[in-house]
Amino acid sequence: MAVCEIWDVRGRLDHPIDYAKNPDKTANPKYTEADLQALGDVMKYATNGDKTEKQFFVTGVNCDTATARDEMLIAKAQWNDESEIVCYHGFQSFKSGELTPEQAHEVGVKLAEKMWGDRFQVIVATHLNTDCLHNHFVVNSVSFTDGKHYHDNKANLRLLRQRSDELCREYALSVIEHPSGRKKPYALYQAEKQGLPTRDNVARQAVDEAISKSFTLKDFDRLMAEMGYKCSFDPNRKYWTIIGRGWKRPKRLYKLGEDYTNERIMERIRENSYAVKFNRFTEPTKQVKAYRLKGSLSGARKIGGLRGLYLHYCYKLGILPKGRKQNYAKLHYILRDDLMKMDAITKETRLLCRCHIDTAEQLLSYQGSLETEKNELTEQRKELYSQSRKLSGEEKEAVKAQISDISKRLGEIRKEVRLCEGIAARSGTLKEKLQTVRADEQEIKRKELMKNEHRRRCGGTNREDELRGI
Repeated sequence: MAVCEIWDVRGRLDHPIDYAKNPDKTANPKYTEADLQALGDVMKYATNGDKTEKQFFVTGVNCDTATARDEMLIAKAQWNDESEIVCYHGFQSFKSGELTPEQAHEVGVKLAEKMWGDRFQVIVATHLNTDCLHNHFVVNSVSFTDGKHYHDNKANLRLLRQRSDELCREYALSVIEHPSGRKKPYALYQAEKQGLPTRDNVARQAVDEAISKSFTLKDFDRLMAEMGYKCSFDPNRKYWTIIGRGWKRPKRLYKLGEDYTNERIMERIRENSYAVKFNRFTEPTKQVKAYRLKGSLSGARKIGGLRGLYLHYCYKLGILPKGRKQNYAKLHYILRDDLMKMDAITKETRLLCRCHIDTAEQLLSYQGSLETEKNELTEQRKELYSQSRKLSGEEKEAVKAQISDISKRLGEIRKEVRLCEGIAARSGTLKEKLQTVRADEQEIKRKELMKNEHRRRCGGTNREDELRGI
């Protein structure tokens, strides 16, 4: 199962070369400490004593490993290349335990020769410091034969993966036959890992809830529509899809997990019991809870302004009250995308409540006071830096402690300034979203009242007789 990727590198050419050739990652325990030191000196590696291994798996294609950087720069100078992209950095990762370091390096060198060997200079380095052996490729952006650039486009990436798969099959290694396609964004990956609500998590909740209340695919479609999702069960397409309101493109249901394939969804719907007992429509009994409050509410004032706006928005998102179990599937579609911004919104709300900020003027004033404090502390820190150069011993340590305290406070101020800027930019949007949500809720309530009124007027109908044939 070899995984390949490649990306452009801008800036200094020696950084990716040094990273790829790092002896801490490319070594095996065959060479002596003297050999390690000699080769390390030649390559000018940055060594790390915690991971010392002793045989280097580094090979140059159309260049020497010891002088690769200079050779690549000569090729650039020869063809008068002044591009911002100095090289390309790629990798090839293998399934754990499938092959030896020697085999991994051999596959990597063959891949480099097949992919770039006729025109480009390449460094191939096999890293052994993780559970999965992997090769790194540093490819000169300019061809030494004709001066033309290598292009990191989709076609070349497909070709790279295709040739990697061919070599893996040749060496009897596993291959990903049906790649999942686009990589998941890192922020989304981290959020799902931490159990935070994401677009996929919310969609799963909606599908699960719809399935639990469905006896047919039509029921499932209707319930999904009520929660703001449009389903497509096109028989001409292999996979069913859903698209939520506000989404730019549909999502295949099977990508939500094993329980969300076409076949599995139908199985789950069929598993629902058809033994339903129908009773006459009766109004549910409302339970009234009584609370004892200390003091008087006569002097109580409703929180408005920015504080009230943010607190209400947090309530709608399910952040408040704490411990409240939120069914994100029923969350209004306009609010769903803000689930990924819950952390930022929570911090902004805490700032508003802590400082009792209700208006834009108060927010601007508070931000101004932070900026003033930041400038004063910055000047004070400059003076302390100047003093510390003239001092020694305990006096110097005392000044360093003061500098450390100031730096810590400056960090806190910068965070709060960013929060103020976030509130100023976000507050108008939150207000508009809440207005839309309120209008939609009123419309739903109006339709429900009309439905109940229709039921009341047709109250003589015997529901048991009506549903006897179902």
